[in-house]
Amino acid sequence: MKSSSEPIHITIATRKTKKDVEIIVEDDGRGFTQIDNNDPHIALNNIRKRLEMMCKGTLTISPRDGGGMSVKITIPNHK
Repeated sequence: MKSSSEPIHITIATRKTKKDVEIIVEDDGRGFTQIDNNDPHIALNNIRKRLEMMCKGTLTISPRDGGGMSVKITIPNHK
């Protein structure tokens, strides 16, 4: 786990498939602690609800192997 004084590297990628568009943001920071995971994360829940309502999109957050987090927004490709 990185300390708060170490630099954090962030990558942003997009990918389009026949079904959807994905936006993936990853970092190698400290990630969430167990205490963080028990909090309601009101802002994240609001973003999930808005993505679902506006475009049937999803937001997933998961830890990365080796530290950090990965956030993926998936939006269905409506042609």
